[in-house]
Amino acid sequence: MNKRFKILVSCYACSPYRGSEPGMGWRFVLGLSKHHDIHVITEKEKWEKEIKQFIEAERITNIHFYFIKKKRNRTLRKIWPPSYYWFYKGWQKQAYRLVQQLDEKEDFDLIHQLNMVGYREPGYLWKINKPFVWGPIGGTQDVPWHLFSVFNFYGKLFYGGRNIVNTIQKHFLSRPRLAAKKQPSALIAATPDIQKDILRLWNAPSEIITEIGTDDSLNIQVNDREKEAPLKIIWSGQHTSGKALNILLKSLALLDSHINWQLDILGVGKETNSWKSLANKLNISSNCKWHGWIPKDNALNIMESGHVLCITSLKDLTSTITLEGISLGLPIICLDHCGFAYVVNESCGIKIKMGGLKHIQNDFKEAIELLYNDENLRKKLAIGALRRAKDFLWKENIEKLNTIYLNLLR
Repeated sequence: MNKRFKILVSCYACSPYRGSEPGMGWRFVLGLSKHHDIHVITEKEKWEKEIKQFIEAERITNIHFYFIKKKRNRTLRKIWPPSYYWFYKGWQKQAYRLVQQLDEKEDFDLIHQLNMVGYREPGYLWKINKPFVWGPIGGTQDVPWHLFSVFNFYGKLFYGGRNIVNTIQKHFLSRPRLAAKKQPSALIAATPDIQKDILRLWNAPSEIITEIGTDDSLNIQVNDREKEAPLKIIWSGQHTSGKALNILLKSLALLDSHINWQLDILGVGKETNSWKSLANKLNISSNCKWHGWIPKDNALNIMESGHVLCITSLKDLTSTITLEGISLGLPIICLDHCGFAYVVNESCGIKIKMGGLKHIQNDFKEAIELLYNDENLRKKLAIGALRRAKDFLWKENIEKLNTIYLNLLR
């Protein structure tokens, strides 16, 4: 039996009741607590109540939480969203001072900078004289410039500005480079593309562990689609220009007339009305069902009844919807880009090459027609999706991370 070590985890976002970053933080922290005594620094205002409620109900005693309130200026955030980083940096400085004090008392064996996952803010805990782990790391990838015609004016402005700033920051921010060079340390990349960027930018090796995982508790049966019945296509995400649902809508408008299909659209956002207008313009509104925001269980029920999941996002890491999709036995059609390109392989889906926009739309159309006309192939990919989901189990992510800990501590 391995020795239990005392681990300090900086987990700014952490909640047992949420998804995305706080859910990811919680799953890692909870999983690691089975192997070690875990001490967690997290944000006070958003997460303290939920965490205390859960640990009291579940009587968790081997995770110790320390809460630091982040200063906020919500008005400034609305005017200038990147101002978030000013206050987040301040929170990281407070965390550093607290951990220095805690380390004198607890004498931690290892320190882990867990989330937020963006590379821009590695915090300051790497300065402490202890073995250091950072990751999963994300955020280095840009939106391909040749696909900017997908965006409206605001999207072009936002993602163009992000690409430019991202390029500058990747090469000139000093703390990410210093944190990556800390010894002894281990870096974790969220995707293979991020791993390549870490090596190229900081000349540092890294391991790959996705920032999200799947559960082994689902007992899913692959759906049959009766001949001539509609192919139920699922699309889910925030309705922002970067999610690029308009790519799929234009692809569906190209389908041969004999194809019987239905598109279930989950989520809501700034682009909802413009995408609905586009569907009307393309004369495909009668095939589209807009569900808006609905509780997660309801959304999963809709996905479970589907036949294929389409992902059109132009900027993401692994994306929760990807792993939810394969866990529910949905073959995936996605761009050969971002983290979902790592998850989706020939056993569970079809990847669309990142060519010109017209080629992408046509390739989505052909992939959908292929799965409509060949139910045996669709079912084969559905079975492959369920098998592929087992490669990303939360417990496997935790085991990988624990192995990194033990190798570093040895």
